[in-house]
Amino acid sequence: MLTTRRNLICLTFLVFLHMVTAGPVLAQQSWPPEINGERHVYKSVDGVDLNLWVMKSESSKASLGQPASAAPAIVFFFGGGWTSGSPEQFLPQARYLQSRGLTAIVADYRVASRNNVKAVSCVEDAASAVRWIRSHASQLNIDPDRICAAGGSAGGHLACCTALIPDVVASGEDTAVSSVPNALALFNPVVMLAPLEGIEGAEGASMTFETVHTRLGVPADQLSPIHHIRRDLPPTIIFHGDRDTTVRIASVEEFEKRMTAAGNRCELKRFPDAPHGFFNLRNSGTRPGQAQAATPAIAVVDQRRQWHLRSLLQLDHFLASLGWIQGTATVPMVDNPNVKVRGHLQRALEKFRTQKEARVAFLGGSITEMEGYRPLVEKWLTETFPNTKFTFIQAGIASTCSNTGAFRFQRDVLSEGPVDLLLVEFAVNDDQDAHHDADGCIRGMEGILRQLWKHNPDAGAVMLHFVNPEMLATAQAREMQLSARQHKKVAQHYHVSSIDLPAELADRIKDGSMSWDSWGGTHPGPAGNSHAAKLVCEVLTAVMNAGTEEETSTELPEPLLKSSFDAGRFLEPSLVKMNEGWQYSVPDWSAIAGSKRDRFLKEQIFHGTTPGSTLSFEFTGRAVGAYLLAGPDAGRLDVRIDQGEWKTVELYHNYSAGLHYPRTVMFDSDLPHGTHAVEVRIAAEHQENSKGTAARILAFTINE
Repeated sequence: MLTTRRNLICLTFLVFLHMVTAGPVLAQQSWPPEINGERHVYKSVDGVDLNLWVMKSESSKASLGQPASAAPAIVFFFGGGWTSGSPEQFLPQARYLQSRGLTAIVADYRVASRNNVKAVSCVEDAASAVRWIRSHASQLNIDPDRICAAGGSAGGHLACCTALIPDVVASGEDTAVSSVPNALALFNPVVMLAPLEGIEGAEGASMTFETVHTRLGVPADQLSPIHHIRRDLPPTIIFHGDRDTTVRIASVEEFEKRMTAAGNRCELKRFPDAPHGFFNLRNSGTRPGQAQAATPAIAVVDQRRQWHLRSLLQLDHFLASLGWIQGTATVPMVDNPNVKVRGHLQRALEKFRTQKEARVAFLGGSITEMEGYRPLVEKWLTETFPNTKFTFIQAGIASTCSNTGAFRFQRDVLSEGPVDLLLVEFAVNDDQDAHHDADGCIRGMEGILRQLWKHNPDAGAVMLHFVNPEMLATAQAREMQLSARQHKKVAQHYHVSSIDLPAELADRIKDGSMSWDSWGGTHPGPAGNSHAAKLVCEVLTAVMNAGTEEETSTELPEPLLKSSFDAGRFLEPSLVKMNEGWQYSVPDWSAIAGSKRDRFLKEQIFHGTTPGSTLSFEFTGRAVGAYLLAGPDAGRLDVRIDQGEWKTVELYHNYSAGLHYPRTVMFDSDLPHGTHAVEVRIAAEHQENSKGTAARILAFTINE
């Protein structure tokens, strides 16, 4: 049986949750845990064997006729407040780095809950592990001069101590072999265990100097890395969330400052809105040793995955900068918090690589219709895949919203044949043109994607949220406008890559590299379009480099809204019965005031101006409305469904004063599924700014 996309995402989270959480379940397991790797005892102390697990890279293994090369190594120390935890925590990072040519190691060490020890013993064990790895470098076929110590939280503290506080040595150690690593990779590490003059805000809600002191076993400053900074320390990278209330980011900011001042290389990678343990995909409300909370929502899982992969990509780049790994990173991620790489792209890109023909569609409003980001992406695709003949479908119509997009998707996109890749944007028009409520923003976008995959389950999609002044101001306040926020929910639910351009522009304005004027405004200029296209191409490149498909299912999850327009289309005109006062023809536009767009001037439409004129039709489905042109003389329609009450629908729009503006109005979006009879009558009254009672309907919209 195929697993749904949504269930697979939840399953992935639960697997990671099991690996990274040390709680009652682990306490019931036999120790040490079962880990797929070479298991070695690096130390025996107080009757306890301490293990590490070695995952060798292919380059470090000898093959027929080829000697193995000594590989760089990285050893991970788990977190848990020196009290609990499991070496399983960093298995995802270890497996990835193993695939990139490193020998990856996860190490056990004594903790209070299992071994009744203080933190000083944990520090001793970490030093012993590094010393053992270096002394067994030949046996493990690793380079003793390229060993990185890594860890998270308390494990980050241990890794840091191996470099900064090497004089904490267990009895009987062979100190002729150095325990100092050649690089450090620290994930929200504890770097300050005692006060420093002039530094405030370093303590976290659950990690104060007073509470930590009782866990250490020695005076706090002896195990406080920041108190031991000096020259000639290993190059260091730190990953930290700015909403970490366990280890405040202020402490690592000061650590970075002092490391750099001492002449050391130290890079702090800040993760906006990330809590403690963000890199793990762990439930942030659960600490090691506590019972697990309920499975979090898809949005929470998605965000943790993004944080996890972004930190992994940054670690890859750091190790590459040291010359320890070569080639392109294989993390499906762009190192930009405003760009989310998700599934649904690998199959499309594989087709681009291997097939002779492919079809790419661009769907949206005027930003898609204009010669902007779209032709730049087309150019990149043709140059990147020179052996593939692309058919590009330009399905942008100015002013139209996602609801209109869902109803015209069949006519304007799918009628051309199965689409391999869809690029879609409607956030601006859903916001400033349609003024959709929360459900209205979802109905159209979700309907488009569900239609796409019903037509071609292997299709890929990238969603762009473009930007207008209001959306930019909202992003600068670190929020999302309603339309973009709802589209983001759809992207998360369906595991679709997305690009948040309001947040991106806000960041570029903040760093001084761009302005609203240089971006080009709501309809981007050359710089804005080039930047948007660049981000799209970075998404596609990241997926190509990752090489493997994250998901294999082609089933769709349950919809976010049962009323989504997943079967939207235009009603066949011949099914409409018109009474006197209505016509189905090309209007005499020369006699009608107001500006017009050329694309509509030759279309046959339903039009009338006489109040009381009626038309009717039947359809089978769940929703019905009208795609129309609302000009300076736009009136109102009275609509009755299944002999119910007459309801009035306003056609005039705030953009109608000088333009025959295309828009979709819904008569009912959530009918019981079945056959329905619809009556439409031109109303006698009209909006106070309108100059008439005209109705000009391009097509009636139905959701079957």
